[in-house]
Amino acid sequence: MLRVTWEWLGSGAALDLANTVAVVDGVERDLLEPDGEYQRWAVAAATSPPLEADAAAAIVEARPRILALREPIREVLFAVAAGDSLPGAAVAELNRVSRRSPMWAELSPEGRTRERAAGGAVDRLLATYARSAIAVANDGAARLRVCPAPSCGMLFRPGRSDQRWCSLECGTRARVAQHYRLRGSGGSAARSKLSERSSE
Repeated sequence: MLRVTWEWLGSGAALDLANTVAVVDGVERDLLEPDGEYQRWAVAAATSPPLEADAAAAIVEARPRILALREPIREVLFAVAAGDSLPGAAVAELNRVSRRSPMWAELSPEGRTRERAAGGAVDRLLATYARSAIAVANDGAARLRVCPAPSCGMLFRPGRSDQRWCSLECGTRARVAQHYRLRGSGGSAARSKLSERSSE
């Protein structure tokens, strides 16, 4: 069984949730489905971004609603990365979830700004994920890509304009796979030519 480590979390709430579905051996796989994996992810995700104590505690009990929100987040983000039109139903769902927990800024007596939000802990938590996806979508396709490496397919925000893969490891895997593909096709072509000559 694949044992996922979650140290890669930290790309932002929406990407951290969207990337819990990955390509493994050419097939999309829900990384949160195996027993105990959602709980392990939730512990890591509660610190990325750091959530208020009640929202962090709510992340485990909110599992069905978080997983339901994951789909519209993925639909919107993959459409953005592809430069496609945004799916209307998914956009409407992100907006609905965001509206359930209105936010405002307050000034503390020390002169610092504090963010406040209405709604219960779960509503505030879900709004965090929805707003994160909205912010990523707002940045557009230039700031969001899908990693083309074998056994990845994760969304990432490139640090450079020429960045193709989400990580050095994925870049290495992609180059190795391409090397074997080219070597294999070159070998087949050579064998085919040899076979043609021997039959002449």
